[in-house]
Amino acid sequence: MTGHRPGDGINRWRNASPAVPARDNGSMAEHTQLIDAINIRTSIRSYDPDPIDDDTARQLDMTIDAVNMLADAHIQLVRDQPAVFADANASGHLNNAANYLAVVGPKDDDGARERAGFYTERVVLAATLRGLGTCWVGGSWDRSKAARHCRLSAGEELYLGVVIGYPERHFDRMAKSYTELAAMRDAHRESKTYEQFTAPMGDEARAAAPDWFKAGVQAAMKAPSAMNRQPIVFSYNPDDDTAAAMIDPNVESGQALNDLGIAKLHFQIGAGSGTWAWGDGGLFIHR
Repeated sequence: MTGHRPGDGINRWRNASPAVPARDNGSMAEHTQLIDAINIRTSIRSYDPDPIDDDTARQLDMTIDAVNMLADAHIQLVRDQPAVFADANASGHLNNAANYLAVVGPKDDDGARERAGFYTERVVLAATLRGLGTCWVGGSWDRSKAARHCRLSAGEELYLGVVIGYPERHFDRMAKSYTELAAMRDAHRESKTYEQFTAPMGDEARAAAPDWFKAGVQAAMKAPSAMNRQPIVFSYNPDDDTAAAMIDPNVESGQALNDLGIAKLHFQIGAGSGTWAWGDGGLFIHR
């Protein structure tokens, strides 16, 4: 890993230009921040058969290139490979899945897996603002076929994938207001409670925590995780004004490090500004 810490360069990306048409008050054209993407992102399993257009793909590749430089990673956009998802498409678990983000990194490197979750989710949020749907996948694809379409250097492996494409009936979806999309996200799936996400803290400590911490946790509550198990918990230390993110040992998750990275990104965006230290138990310094 280079000298980058999580969050380096993120703030300059807080504005993105979504390919979403303006409608009226509350339209998506007015909502271009990463926190807006968090508030409307859902895991999409059914896609329109329309391919990702070349301009959108170029925009995504630009984001991926910037992310890879920060993360010292090798995330890649792979298009038009429906055979990778043939079984999942046939079973109905997915529908018309054909494109994916290949999450590639060094073999046997736990830290790289956390960084991959953090920075790949940054690409996911950029895609959300451009009207694309996404869904993290670990088992709903043919990993060996997916790997054949990736560029894997010596010592690298394919960690996970993110299905990406235009959601089913995406023109109808793009015509909805930000408020409507946020309501759809809230109805899409249940989340653990704020109290469960801050399980290491007592009621008094939760009440006394600063607003930035509460906003960070609320954003992390909307983060995707393997099997929606949400294995990450947070705490606040008033002595040094820091937060910590930890993997809950009571929650079984085969992708906890990836989930840790994703949750840290969501927390950081919700908190407004600051920097995480990598690792289980890593501290967040708000600034």
